[in-house]
Amino acid sequence: MQNVLEISNLVISKGLPCAIYSLPGEDKFTLVFQNTSKIQNIEIIDIKSTSGFIIADFESAQTGIAKVIKPENILNDCDNLENIVGFLSQLPQNSYDNYSDNISISKQDYIDRTSFLISKLANNDLKKVVFSRIIPKKLSTELHIPSLLKLMRDKYPDAFINLFHLPGEGIWFGASPETLIRINGDTTYTDALAGTKSVDKENHDPIWTIKEKEEQRMVTLFIESLLSELGVDKYDTSGHNTHIAGNVAHIQTKFKISTASLINKEGRFIVGLHPTPAVCGLPKADAYLLIKKAEQHQRRYYTGFIGPWQLKKTGKDDKITSELFVNLRCAELGKTKINIYVGGGITAASNPYDEYEETVHKSKTLLSVVENLQKFAE
Repeated sequence: MQNVLEISNLVISKGLPCAIYSLPGEDKFTLVFQNTSKIQNIEIIDIKSTSGFIIADFESAQTGIAKVIKPENILNDCDNLENIVGFLSQLPQNSYDNYSDNISISKQDYIDRTSFLISKLANNDLKKVVFSRIIPKKLSTELHIPSLLKLMRDKYPDAFINLFHLPGEGIWFGASPETLIRINGDTTYTDALAGTKSVDKENHDPIWTIKEKEEQRMVTLFIESLLSELGVDKYDTSGHNTHIAGNVAHIQTKFKISTASLINKEGRFIVGLHPTPAVCGLPKADAYLLIKKAEQHQRRYYTGFIGPWQLKKTGKDDKITSELFVNLRCAELGKTKINIYVGGGITAASNPYDEYEETVHKSKTLLSVVENLQKFAE
């Protein structure tokens, strides 16, 4: 019998825009796809007026534009899938391997550029900048998407597991630990997430350094300042908790905000948050410009945001799902290659060698999943 994981493979083979995801703490997957290949662009500031699966790249911080996969079909395993399979089977096959190479740098180059950034931070008003790199890998065989998604769900139960396909741009997948915004009835949530430590089965309670605590404090103050600008004073915070995300841990402060206080301000709140200090830096505009100069690669959808927005949950009552996540621990997927995107927060107190090792630990989130399915080609 077909399930939504297998149907997602079929949808992609027909060249249709689609996203399949599993929310944190849930076992089930939901598949959203269009009947035609044309993608709609929206102004993020007007996000309240749309519904679908939202996909915004890093550059949307400047353009203010996001893509939306229209919810012409919303499926999970509770639905009758036979008619959908019949519809898809009648469509012609379509080449979907739109993977394109990006620029990767050596370990020494990453360390040298990080050292340069640390010196810049020590001598001006910049407090933090997030520097990233790409880890390209060759696949020995084409990845089986249903197995990939299932393994990510089993391995990272508290992450947002996702895979999306955009015609002409390719396939991305990931396991994001960071909520940008989640609306649940009368309460809206967002996270201040920063600081990184590697963890294992024996060590799940890391000791945080002054540098890591300061990183997290900066992110928390940024969100508090944004809420103040929007005239929002009804919120609570909880933290600083240790949040485990695979083989790494972060310091997390959760914000609980009155949904009523954000009515007609949702778009402004999202625009204000993106890109968060956890993936860009502070002050945000200056950090963004420095990233554009320091990084040779294009971030594309890495450190953008993604997720279901104003979607009705299938098989439920009238509950609407609006949950957007920062696109972290993610990769581009081709038939024979993947690009894994990783980065870390640099401050004046950073050590360039430690920062490189942080990116190595973060890469294991997805590398370990793919290596469970196949060996990488040489």
